[in-house]
Amino acid sequence: MIPGTESSLRIFIPARPSRAVAALVVAVVLFSALAASQLPASAQQFPTEISGRVVQGTAGSAVPAGLSVVLLIVDEQRQEIISNESTLVGTNGEFSFTDYVTGPGLTYRVAADNGEHTPSVDLTPGESSFSDVEITIYDSTASFDDIRISTYSLLVPDIDRVERLMGVLGVVSLINSGDRVWIPDLDNPALTGLDLLRFNLPEGFTDLSVESNLPAGNVLEIPTGFALTNPLPPGEFDILMTFVVGYSGDSLEFPLRLPYGAGQVRIMLPEGAGTVSGLGFGPSEGAIIDETAYSIVDGVDYPRDSQLDVKFSSLPTPSLVESTQSFLDGRGYIILIAWVAGAAMLGLLIYAFFFARQRKASSQAIPAGTYPEYEGLKRTAIVEAIARLDEQHAAAEIEDADYSARRAVLTQAALAARVTEVQPT
Repeated sequence: MIPGTESSLRIFIPARPSRAVAALVVAVVLFSALAASQLPASAQQFPTEISGRVVQGTAGSAVPAGLSVVLLIVDEQRQEIISNESTLVGTNGEFSFTDYVTGPGLTYRVAADNGEHTPSVDLTPGESSFSDVEITIYDSTASFDDIRISTYSLLVPDIDRVERLMGVLGVVSLINSGDRVWIPDLDNPALTGLDLLRFNLPEGFTDLSVESNLPAGNVLEIPTGFALTNPLPPGEFDILMTFVVGYSGDSLEFPLRLPYGAGQVRIMLPEGAGTVSGLGFGPSEGAIIDETAYSIVDGVDYPRDSQLDVKFSSLPTPSLVESTQSFLDGRGYIILIAWVAGAAMLGLLIYAFFFARQRKASSQAIPAGTYPEYEGLKRTAIVEAIARLDEQHAAAEIEDADYSARRAVLTQAALAARVTEVQPT
């Protein structure tokens, strides 16, 4: 199983040159592009060898003999694999490829295939080193001992008081502090949800959507929430989830369980939309996010198997006129779904507030050549692009396949982007 392409955000600040300078720059760029197009492929000096080594990241273990390294050659314009090669590592984990397809528009992925988890490295001619590729592998474990949640955040962007429905965005940051990759034993006939990465949600949730920057795996929706089969290598990874949940009266109880503990739990409601209480939560604080006021509560240092018993109280309820209108018109469910999609986009924008730290952003958010109109976008622009894309899809202005592909690229770019803490008011 070869993992999907990771993407991250390219950040740049455009200058404002004079007209003369701008014209000169355009002329130089056009001349350079024309000159490059006139060069034969052989003159562009594509790397003729890919070499490196596989290293063992688990203490006391060695790179297994007979380990395969796979080279995938990807045509970026067509977004398809056009060729693949395989070789075995040497005694010290070294490997090399010398007989492979080269040419403009091609990128390369080198993966160590140990049958369970396939860590990989992506290479782009002119940007990556092809001579010192290093791939780190790990022994596997099914133990959760080294897995912990660093931050668990829930945001309620808005509430439909007429239908008594909340659209919720959640962001969970998972840390594997060990030196083994966590992989569930899916061949075990006694496998249960307790053996998977699991997260519970409020009773009666609907319209669940889960995305992450974990290696490839599956999302299993269960009555109490969802579970993941994705491998979890050493390091830190993020899970983004959205769902809809209804409440009765003016309150909602959520027995939030933390089987892996948590360094911080944070819940945000629009100011004046209710109150939140739960185990270990401090007093409410206020913050302004994208010109919207929020009320925030949080708690820290939760041990494993904690249950917070979160309760939302004094939630908005419909007036008599609204209740009557709702009864006559029926549920505005389609409108709500569109609203939830907007809530997810707003959640991406305030993603920084959840984690209160800077993340390292890599050099490219959108794979070069995939969707040129998205390349070089900053985080806010990515969120705006997702919003426009959803509006086009809702208006049937874009086909489902194109919509899904574009939204997946933009969402992964948002997950990998650099984020900053939003200051409380």
